[in-house]
Amino acid sequence: MNESDNIINILILLAISDNELHEKEKDFINDLISEENFHVDIEEELEKMSDRFRDDFDTSCIYYLNNIQDQSLRENVLELSKRLAAADMIVKDREIKFLELVKKIWKT
Repeated sequence: MNESDNIINILILLAISDNELHEKEKDFINDLISEENFHVDIEEELEKMSDRFRDDFDTSCIYYLNNIQDQSLRENVLELSKRLAAADMIVKDREIKFLELVKKIWKT
């Protein structure tokens, strides 16, 4: 799996952490895909996650977070995650827990 897929998958997981993919969150991710010229489709990635992890949200988070080893890329993803969490103007408890999991796994 390439870095762009991992970045987008982490953002997708954050977006669905509250069990809902809000339109503003989806727009944020799609804008990033366009800006960075990534070749990733949100719906396809959601389907792959569902097939691979079923309903095990925590395991899927850990899997994708552990796929990013580069410290500067981790910092970039963390910044993007913070911006995404605020995209729908509401930062929910599950989103905060997700960001805390990122910090714990990446030891930031």
